[in-house]
Amino acid sequence: MPTRTFFDLPAARRDRLVREAIAEFSERPYAEASLSQIAQRSRIPKGSFYQYFSDKLDLYRWLVTEEAPRHKRAFIGEAAAGRDFWGGFEAMVERGMAFLVEHPRLARLTAAAADPSARTEVRGLHRAICEAGIGELRARLEQGIASGAISPELDLDVATRLVAAVVGPGLTDVVLDELGVELHEVLASDALRKRLGPARRRRLAHQAVLLIQGGLAAGKGKRSR
Repeated sequence: MPTRTFFDLPAARRDRLVREAIAEFSERPYAEASLSQIAQRSRIPKGSFYQYFSDKLDLYRWLVTEEAPRHKRAFIGEAAAGRDFWGGFEAMVERGMAFLVEHPRLARLTAAAADPSARTEVRGLHRAICEAGIGELRARLEQGIASGAISPELDLDVATRLVAAVVGPGLTDVVLDELGVELHEVLASDALRKRLGPARRRRLAHQAVLLIQGGLAAGKGKRSR
């Protein structure tokens, strides 16, 4: 994690270092990314880097588990304001897809950590990223129960995992199928990301939330077993 010295840097210098580190890690596999290149791009002596982070993995871990999720939370969080629970949830799903379009470097950075062929120390970060996302989704569903939008009879742990599968891998598969491409192609191409425009995102988010709402909404009655 960053040292106190890093956070005490002037904002412009700190932001430049973070920006160039994200660029380096999003453009190259972890094993090929270079601290020397990050230092050169950031216009700082390489020796100074070790005043801020202990090594390359320390920087990468912070970027994928703290910095990228922070940006994503801020980007998505505003979407639910002023809406009822399901309207807000749908808006958040749409914004999750929009994040890929508007912040491709951060999306590539996170996707790289999930690569099963990645180096062992990097691959281990994927579970931490996923579990953090599950925790945030669970908190959101708890709000739905508190508001009366979601049935309190649900097993919240099971429901959270199922909803995560729908708005995560499930929705990703639908997007890629519609575009007729693989994820790495979308992450690498501005033209392909533009095809995931607002109208398409809203339609897909609406369909996903209709499916989820049908299973979670309060007042649906119990099914016979």
